[in-house]
Amino acid sequence: MSSPAVTPITSYKQFKELLDSNKLFVIDFWATWCGPCRMIRPIFEKLAESKDFNSKIAFYSVDVDEQGEIAQEVGIRAMPTFMVFKDGGKIDEFTGAVPAKLQAMVAKAAA
Repeated sequence: MSSPAVTPITSYKQFKELLDSNKLFVIDFWATWCGPCRMIRPIFEKLAESKDFNSKIAFYSVDVDEQGEIAQEVGIRAMPTFMVFKDGGKIDEFTGAVPAKLQAMVAKAAA
């Protein structure tokens, strides 16, 4: 079960509309079969629920198996990959299940 603070991106159209919105947001690119993705997901959800961040940055997720077109467009090669977007462009990313790196990336983006 996922947190209501994390919005799943369920179509390429939704992804494009999000880019066009010029919002500040972070996306968790994951897959159901990915063990490290399942390990770090609760950390991502906790950050999304945090009052320190959720008023400044929006949190989304993309299942790369269901949304291959999105994963291909942004160049996903491994999971989990986290990307921060602002004003329609990617401003930060990292791949891996390292909670401290994820928290630092979100804190930097929300600053």
